[in-house]
Amino acid sequence: ELKENYKITIKDKHYIAGEKAETETQVFGDLFLAEDGYTISYTEHAGEFAGCVTNIKVTSDPKMLYLSRTGSFAADLMLEPGKRHNCQYDTPFGSVLMGVYAYKIDSDMKRSGGELDFAYCLDINGGTVSENELKISLREC
Repeated sequence: ELKENYKITIKDKHYIAGEKAETETQVFGDLFLAEDGYTISYTEHAGEFAGCVTNIKVTSDPKMLYLSRTGSFAADLMLEPGKRHNCQYDTPFGSVLMGVYAYKIDSDMKRSGGELDFAYCLDINGGTVSENELKISLREC
């Protein structure tokens, strides 16, 4: 069941080399509910990710999150709590293979909207590059 016209608020907190940075972005997007989970889809309109289309699929059994972004900053991340997966990250400056280790995926989503919280570490060659926490809120427009 596809439901459109959601206001999506993305709060991103990340730590790089001990420095904390926080951003908050608001976009409009779609929510697709399925028996085994849901997918959030939106297009970025500002900043370095402008024009990028992001799809976040969350499944309940097993609890996993798939983040796919197309555009100038393309990525395919698979997050599974307690496990490390490799992912490809493409930028205008080149591509890099990174490890992603998820340690939290909490979700409460229904037709009227909801919350998705997830946290993960990114590493290159076994060394941690960043720790990331995202809180995504959807509200029906």
